[in-house]
Amino acid sequence: MTTLEERARSIRLVCTDIDGVLTSGELHYGDGPGHGKSFHVRDGAAIKWLQRFGIPVAFISGLDSPATWARAKHLGIEDCHAGSLAKKPILDALCAKYGLVPEQIAHLGDDLADLPLLRRAGLACCPRDAVEEVRKACHWIVPVDGGRGVLRPVAELILKAQGHWDEVVAGYQA
Repeated sequence: MTTLEERARSIRLVCTDIDGVLTSGELHYGDGPGHGKSFHVRDGAAIKWLQRFGIPVAFISGLDSPATWARAKHLGIEDCHAGSLAKKPILDALCAKYGLVPEQIAHLGDDLADLPLLRRAGLACCPRDAVEEVRKACHWIVPVDGGRGVLRPVAELILKAQGHWDEVVAGYQA
């Protein structure tokens, strides 16, 4: 049986859904066009750490939203795919782009549209409030609700398994 640490050691790309993972899944509508979302700052820091150590992060979201594109731009995410529930072809294209096999990819998801990716990923993770079918498909149910910093523990797991965590922490020592 492969351990979480062994799975994390081989990760070279982290893919994540947005709504229900990086956000709570709530959409806030006002008087203007579109909707707003809240992203957790800890996930943003974790994404920057992964990027620093050569592990790109890709957004794969079924909902096309200006907030998703803005967050991707702010974090320097090159691979932002929003507006398609057909997520498997996106994963296939990312594997081809980076020369990876699915076992080298971590995916975070929370709902049924994520199942094809979670079943292929080398490290499949979800927030604790994901739907039951997703929880059953994952290697790790992260003990954090969606939108509350669920990517952060996954990034820590990967960076620790790959021997980078001490360097991350050292960067914050006075």
